Amino acid sequence: MLLEDFSLIKDNQTTGFSNLKSIEKDGEEWIVYLSGATKFNGRAINFADTKSGEKIDQIQIPSDGPNSLKGAWFSYIVSPSKIIGISDLGEIGVYDSIGNKISHVKSSLRESNNMMADAHVQPENGLMQFKPPYLQIGQNPTYWVNLGPNTKPGEMRTAFPLDFKSWLSQINIETGEVVSSEFFIPGGYDQFEGDMTATQLFGDRDKTRGHYLLGWPYSDTIYVLKDLEIVKKIAPTSKQKFKYMPNEIIPWGNQFTVWALPKEASKHLFLLYDEKRDLIIRCSKIKESGTGDTKFERTKHYILSVFSGDWEPKGEYLFDFQTEVEVENWFLTSEGLFINKPEQKSEDEYEFYKIDLSRFEK
Repeated sequence: MLLEDFSLIKDNQTTGFSNLKSIEKDGEEWIVYLSGATKFNGRAINFADTKSGEKIDQIQIPSDGPNSLKGAWFSYIVSPSKIIGISDLGEIGVYDSIGNKISHVKSSLRESNNMMADAHVQPENGLMQFKPPYLQIGQNPTYWVNLGPNTKPGEMRTAFPLDFKSWLSQINIETGEVVSSEFFIPGGYDQFEGDMTATQLFGDRDKTRGHYLLGWPYSDTIYVLKDLEIVKKIAPTSKQKFKYMPNEIIPWGNQFTVWALPKEASKHLFLLYDEKRDLIIRCSKIKESGTGDTKFERTKHYILSVFSGDWEPKGEYLFDFQTEVEVENWFLTSEGLFINKPEQKSEDEYEFYKIDLSRFEK
């Protein structure tokens, strides 16, 4: 099933990779990732070749000045000539191929001056999508309950409001108008109210049917959405039984707290739609095994579940990571699905498994 290995080439400005994705425009395809800028204090959006993994283009955007956005911000890459930036303050900027801001609007996303009263922008895991003129973002309502100067490691707690409904929002990048979803969490999900990872949702757009597919880390349920409205809810079939349990809160050293799943617990990681083959791919962690006291010393067991675009089961693939590294990076191209290797042998490149999906097309 593994066709070949693949690597992204690192340079001096790239300390690591995260939130990788691929984009396609006019028959051309790129892998995109972020790094530090070289011209000024800011970030660079890099475009890598899908065959060689080498960087072939870059757009640099400053952290201050007329081309910047106020607050921490995130980017959606439409093409090498169009980048959309959104800040946690609700500002939207559109950038050209050389990093110039060609439009700017202040949206109504953040109407409160108290950021703790607002949900936080969540762009990762396919939640950020663009369908002109609307930029979709995820909203994460988790907040710290008892964070303070006297809070000791292992005592920090988080929570999210169980009546929260604005999990996804769409922002008109021309007018700043915001429309948000109106649906609740899946039934039984309230047991994860104090788990800071429970609100890290994931999804992808089914471009063939015009739907958006939204998944929850600790639920079998998938929401199928049309313009933020629920069309239906699906619980995809699997031969594997998943056991959902909240994270354990563990003191780490004298200052920190670690959230870690119990070794027998399951978690869904990502959901991708393959337009070329009309396939839906979901990756899930089944459990950990071994006698180690922490996840770093245990084997992680995963499953890839593949479905047709109409959710007919096409196959499942089991695999293990036996090192301290977990599944942490993934992306999909016309060539197949790429998942990080558990061991990285070189500091100059980041290695992936390339997984052939063509056998599931029939």
